[in-house]
Amino acid sequence: MLNQQETLAYPFAQAEKLKLHPVYAELRKRPLARVRMPYGEDAWLVTRYADAKAVLGDQRFSMAAAAGRDRPRVRPVAVSGGGLLSTDGPDHSRLRGTVARAFTARRVERLRDRVEEIAKDLVNRMTESGAPADLGDQFAFPLAITVIGELLGVNQDGHPRIRHWLDVMMSHTVTADEFHKWNNTFAAYTADLVELRRQHPGDDLFSALVRAHDQEGRISMRELLALTPVLISAGFVTTFNQISNSCYLLLARPDRFSSLLDRPETVPLAVEELLRYVPLPNGFAFPRYATEDVELGGVLVREGEPVLIDTAAANRDPVVFDDAEELVLDRAANPHLSFGHGPHFCIGAHLARVELQVALETLLEHLPGLELAVPEDALRWKTESMVNGLHELPVTW
Repeated sequence: MLNQQETLAYPFAQAEKLKLHPVYAELRKRPLARVRMPYGEDAWLVTRYADAKAVLGDQRFSMAAAAGRDRPRVRPVAVSGGGLLSTDGPDHSRLRGTVARAFTARRVERLRDRVEEIAKDLVNRMTESGAPADLGDQFAFPLAITVIGELLGVNQDGHPRIRHWLDVMMSHTVTADEFHKWNNTFAAYTADLVELRRQHPGDDLFSALVRAHDQEGRISMRELLALTPVLISAGFVTTFNQISNSCYLLLARPDRFSSLLDRPETVPLAVEELLRYVPLPNGFAFPRYATEDVELGGVLVREGEPVLIDTAAANRDPVVFDDAEELVLDRAANPHLSFGHGPHFCIGAHLARVELQVALETLLEHLPGLELAVPEDALRWKTESMVNGLHELPVTW
């Protein structure tokens, strides 16, 4: 039993596959808990769905106010969200409006055919090379990086550099020197892209950002350079790992994969349930700071205090979700918070949904005999990363 006054060490334990620590179930039954991450100041932890949604939608909880603070975090180096993840109010709306046109539901749906083409080509290449194959490295990774790369206007030559930079950025164990080295390297790469798009503009998001700075004066160069890594990381890291994690969950229990084979029309429902069920962040959260005293979850959050939202815990709240700890692939009502809520709702949610749907539909259609190529306990998990995922996902068919 937890002590009501106890300040808890958070994250509670090293991630074990895609399981949530049992302490979350107890925390949801009590007022907000005080937690202490390995670095930074103490914070309030939100685990209930209603409280999480309240914070996400309440502008009294500010992301911009984190600037200059000793933010709670899992490693010594403090990372600024940059651009969309470090602004509120008018500045956030201005920056969001600059990129939002590329991610509207209508425009993303027009990309579906292209995503299907990429996915089918990757499966063909994988089958030509023969089983076993690494579904993460040969399918999930190139699908996610190619889609976001084409949308942004980043050619394939830059994909290996992006992947290594993101591995460093998402590492729990990276040193401050290594972090700053690779961050500066990527900043220089981004600056080169700016010059390239100035000389050779195209119908891509990066060209649009350059025009927004050079011709329209809507964003500063600092904002442009801050937006780029956020768009790349958000558009690649989460989708890549979500595809791999989803396939793992389906293949670890073959009856789940079979149920989708029998009812492929339920793939959109399955995608939403997999988004709800998979705890993607691993101790990685941008704190929001109270800009005034706010009553929340049975406690008074004082002005200037940080709040951390564990959306994975909120997505397992039994008050909102029946059989919350079970993966119910045809769950009809599914208001999960995996894309957030409120002003900072994930701008790429439509694109992520299309990629996840197409990924599963393509595998079901072209590889109906897909199965794990190794015992489940032989799979290696990225315990050193801020995002839950597998080092590789060996499959056969």
